[in-house]
Amino acid sequence: SRPAPSPSAGEEMPAIPGRPPVLCPGCPHRGIFYVLHKLKLLVTGDIGCYTLGGLPPLEGMDTCVCMGASIGMAHGCELADPSLAERTVGVIGDSTFFHSGLTGLLNMVYNNGRGTVIILDNRTTAMTGHQDHPGTGKTLMGRDAPAINLEALVRALGVRRVQVVDPLDVARLTAVIKEELAAPEPSVIIARRPCALLQKERRPAVAVDAELCTGCRACLKLSCPAISVREQKAAVDAITCTGCGLCVQVCKFGALQEGGRQNG
Repeated sequence: SRPAPSPSAGEEMPAIPGRPPVLCPGCPHRGIFYVLHKLKLLVTGDIGCYTLGGLPPLEGMDTCVCMGASIGMAHGCELADPSLAERTVGVIGDSTFFHSGLTGLLNMVYNNGRGTVIILDNRTTAMTGHQDHPGTGKTLMGRDAPAINLEALVRALGVRRVQVVDPLDVARLTAVIKEELAAPEPSVIIARRPCALLQKERRPAVAVDAELCTGCRACLKLSCPAISVREQKAAVDAITCTGCGLCVQVCKFGALQEGGRQNG
């Protein structure tokens, strides 16, 4: 058959379906905002790729003003209503923290705050093109530089409660956030996993067992571009899936399986 003729000049083109920007497949930030949304917390956000965590369906961020604002706003919420300290977290990226988060955290400690701050440490300045920062051990010119240790830096600012977690480990991440929110002093959670675009090796794509899938669409709440629905069942694009396993943890029916063979 002959190809369809191209639209002539002046002819109206069909509209492109709207699609909001989303976090990349395998992005470590996705686990953080999924858990924050599930816990129904007040989340003061910041500037970076992770700002996308405020969009549906993740909806895990309530404020975003400017670089470095997250920690000060979390502390401000506590000052306005002390009871908010038990359900408010400030979220800031590693690069943004080095850039403009230190003073906010120091202010929280100095003024006897008890807030919880989550530093999203993906080992780069991802949003603007993977530039280095003081924590990577390289200058912007690619020369070797001292790699500033985030844990040591946070403790030097007076924070005694510091925990490092894998943001794609939903169970432990949830437990740590609950634990630190209950603490009567400032705390910092460092959610550490490299940006998905920096990973040199990819794990096998997640497979779907169609017989076990109930079509509940819980996996779609992760806002992962690799997951869709076909014939009322979950489907995973093996090309874009990084095998991070987050969706496997979310599925309650065992229909999403790591490294398995596609069934159905």
